[in-house]
Amino acid sequence: MRHQHRIAPIYFAACLATGASFLISSAGARGVCGAQLQASPQQVRLEIPAGWTVFRGPSGLIVPHPAGWKVRERADGGFTAFRPGQDGGALAVIFVQPIVKIEGRAAGAVQGLGQIAPDDFPSVQVAKVRLVSNAPEVAVGELSLTPKATKFVGTVMCFKEDQQGVLYAIASTSDTWAQAEAVMKQVLSRFFYSGRGGQAGASAVPAMAIWRDPLEGAFTCPVPQGWKIEGGMRRFGVADVRSEILATSPDGSSLARVGDAFIASLMSIPTQFGAQYGFYEGGVETNGFGTKMPIMRYLPSTTFLTQVYLPQRVGQVGNVIAEDQPRKMGQSYGMSIFRDAGSITFDAQTETGLRKGGAFIQTMLMPSTAIPNGGTWSVERFFGYIAEPKAEPMVRAILTRMVEGYKLDPAWEARQREAMFKVNNSVRQAQQSTFDMINQAYSDRSSSQDHILENWSRAYCGEVLIQDPATGERFEVPSGSNYYFRVGSDNTFVGTDTATPPNSPNHWLTEMRIGN
Repeated sequence: MRHQHRIAPIYFAACLATGASFLISSAGARGVCGAQLQASPQQVRLEIPAGWTVFRGPSGLIVPHPAGWKVRERADGGFTAFRPGQDGGALAVIFVQPIVKIEGRAAGAVQGLGQIAPDDFPSVQVAKVRLVSNAPEVAVGELSLTPKATKFVGTVMCFKEDQQGVLYAIASTSDTWAQAEAVMKQVLSRFFYSGRGGQAGASAVPAMAIWRDPLEGAFTCPVPQGWKIEGGMRRFGVADVRSEILATSPDGSSLARVGDAFIASLMSIPTQFGAQYGFYEGGVETNGFGTKMPIMRYLPSTTFLTQVYLPQRVGQVGNVIAEDQPRKMGQSYGMSIFRDAGSITFDAQTETGLRKGGAFIQTMLMPSTAIPNGGTWSVERFFGYIAEPKAEPMVRAILTRMVEGYKLDPAWEARQREAMFKVNNSVRQAQQSTFDMINQAYSDRSSSQDHILENWSRAYCGEVLIQDPATGERFEVPSGSNYYFRVGSDNTFVGTDTATPPNSPNHWLTEMRIGN
């Protein structure tokens, strides 16, 4: 038999920094504590990132880890992995310990980390302990310790169902936590038990195969073999492309999703200014690239999932647990942007029974610099799953591998950038042409108005404009005559009522043109 246990990988991909939550399923906890779940040996394929190696324990423990790390197997299926420093001490520590019987609450086990693992966490302080789930019971806390005058920070979590459970902890020096956290979560998301020593775990993850976007060849993604795969890069416009992959289990009871074309690529925030022109919330606005944008107020992170996505795509759900991360601010093309991220778990009652679900989302807000309280926003990242309860650990592990292995095709990216560049130029040219026409029309209208005003002014002042046809010179002379003649080259003019020039034997007379 081959057995496997994995911690909720979706939360490792989603959570950030000290105190972020990460959950495992009830099936996962039971597996570590001894349940016998059979799976074919051909179903598991060990995937090792570049620069990693594998620890294989005598009891069947398999721990992929970065080269240079050390792994020590503990009793009852537990282990400690650490990154050694130059002085022989640890710079980062990973701790996993199944507990056959937990007396009291999961929060008590979290606070008792120092008593459970005194060698790995001497004089540890655990703070901000909170319960993030009641069924199963999951508690999370923030840890800190200072061995040899070096400050360590980290996260500790206890999963408990009935009286069984698992205690997890990750920690590193405070100045390396930002880099070490992701690596430690990678280790936790990949370890399992091969079953040689009778240790058990969650259902085995099917072998993964690379799937290429069949619509535009825009990306590749690892998907579980034997599952039904749908999706691709859906195109709704030159700038409106939406990637989605939907993997459904052979029996149809579980699914994993990366992206969803149901979610619009861009939303427009309703404003009083837009309302003056008929753009109200619930309507649709089209931008210069031809992208249709639903007009919707900004719903950050899990608010969008709980208020829009789940009701429309899943239906009624219960036992919703949402956790949002701190907002992040950045810059894009010189403009301020804001990112909100978070994860949720939920229960859904379907026609075929109860399903467990989870999702991660990241939204981005781009405020307008021109319109008060205006702007646009989008869902930058979204992935999630719905699974039969006993298959939840496996589906989470599948989803993690899909998210980690998703890659855009460089050639497609280049084509998309070129298409966007051409559209952007066309938009600019159209805008410039429109601007030029408006300017020309304004200029012509202004010239015409100036000309009319000028004639009105002359008429009001009793003057008329005349022009010498030979030299092009223009002169203003008193009105009242039908014809005007210039005397020689002087600026002397004679007005007459008929076209017959006056008698002037000593001068050459030139007939003037009367201007408008």
